[in-house]
Amino acid sequence: MRRAVALAAWKDGKLLLVRRPLHDPEFPGALGLPAVRLEPGEDPEVGARRVAREKLLAEVEVLGPKGHGVEARPGYTLELWVYEGRLLSEPRLPEPKPGRTYYTELVWGAPEDLWPAARMGSLCSRLYLEAQ
Repeated sequence: MRRAVALAAWKDGKLLLVRRPLHDPEFPGALGLPAVRLEPGEDPEVGARRVAREKLLAEVEVLGPKGHGVEARPGYTLELWVYEGRLLSEPRLPEPKPGRTYYTELVWGAPEDLWPAARMGSLCSRLYLEAQ
């Protein structure tokens, strides 16, 4: 079982989306929500703040949960929470680290921009769209 949390981060009426690299094994080139795997015992709300710090180099006010789901994937089961938040600082992309999911671009958009990733199988995109 892998536990993860994704962050739907808003600023000035726009949703911050991240683009995965073209060589990403699950969702190549897709726009989605930034996410991290939860540490053992880590609360999903705490994890949502960590998403902002680690994946966006920003601070966020977490507004609350927007979705939760469990999905069987090849080789593992994913349990995922989606939290919504308001960005308190300008986001930036960190340098890529080997063995970690990294993003190639930050894009300001809207929830409907998540449809292509949801159709590819992105659980966080699907959960957030279902919550709208």
